[in-house]
Amino acid sequence: MLTWMAVKKFLKKVWVWLRHNWYAPFLVVYTIALWIFFRRKDAAYKVLETRNQSYKEQIEAINKAHEEEIKKRDEVLEKYTEAIRKLEKEFAKHDKELNEEKKKSVKEIVEKYYNDPDTLAMMIGKRFGFNYSEVE
Repeated sequence: MLTWMAVKKFLKKVWVWLRHNWYAPFLVVYTIALWIFFRRKDAAYKVLETRNQSYKEQIEAINKAHEEEIKKRDEVLEKYTEAIRKLEKEFAKHDKELNEEKKKSVKEIVEKYYNDPDTLAMMIGKRFGFNYSEVE
């Protein structure tokens, strides 16, 4: 019983002190709360910034790969149309028509050898019976 009365008396004194000096414990609790809340702000900001930078780099890489793919596709199409035009011109000289099967064959050869113009000309020449000469 005695301890309960002592605790009760102590709590009453604390309550009176808190009513008159409420701002002191409030400032302590407020300061501790701010410290806990904002001490990780820099780390969270760095993580967010890193993720944002990584996202931008990934988008740039995707755009660059897409541009390179389009460029390669355009080069292949250009070489294909140039080869078809030359073949049609050559066949016109020989009074022959270039049918779809032959166009398909030329397309396969161009896709396979588009990086090497000499080999490309040689393979087309072999396939259609032309003599190989320097490509202009």
